[in-house]
Amino acid sequence: MKCALKWIGGILGFLVLTVGLGFIWIVYSSNKSLETIDSIDQYQGVLIDWKASGLVDHFPRSVPSRASNVKFSSFPGYLQGGGHVQLRMELPEAEVKRLYADATELAMQHQDGGNSVTLINECSEGLSSTSPHTLGTGIYEFPDDYRIFIFQAKPYKKGSGHDWNHGVSKGMVLSLQRNEVLYYAERW
Repeated sequence: MKCALKWIGGILGFLVLTVGLGFIWIVYSSNKSLETIDSIDQYQGVLIDWKASGLVDHFPRSVPSRASNVKFSSFPGYLQGGGHVQLRMELPEAEVKRLYADATELAMQHQDGGNSVTLINECSEGLSSTSPHTLGTGIYEFPDDYRIFIFQAKPYKKGSGHDWNHGVSKGMVLSLQRNEVLYYAERW
């Protein structure tokens, strides 16, 4: 009997160790996949991952060859934390002006400067937009020369009292002063 108990104890110990190591591996793997992507080399793959959401259909298929100072940021989201995709670049002045005119026609709303909640806080029917994930560490609002164009913004459950808890937003941010264009998609 003692031998059988020792044998069962050994098996249980092995199983506990195996499950524990498996859990640690899963946590490590999921944390690595939840890091913010900022390499433009991964742009195409990120667009494929977001394609089904319909939130990146206004993004360029590839970074234009005439673009400079290109910045990219993507985060898939995790549990209650929202995901985002942003592509920011400088383009020739004439192209930025054309994109600005097009965005003016397409936008449901716009705001000058601020972040994802600025318009919501300033206007009773304000829509959520984006925050400056590609402007640099510690920058939480777009300067006033950036116009945020909101093409689509939907709350999770309209009228629930938590309208903007789990919604989506997509659009563009343009600065005529800096000749910059930023494409964005957000889900939270």
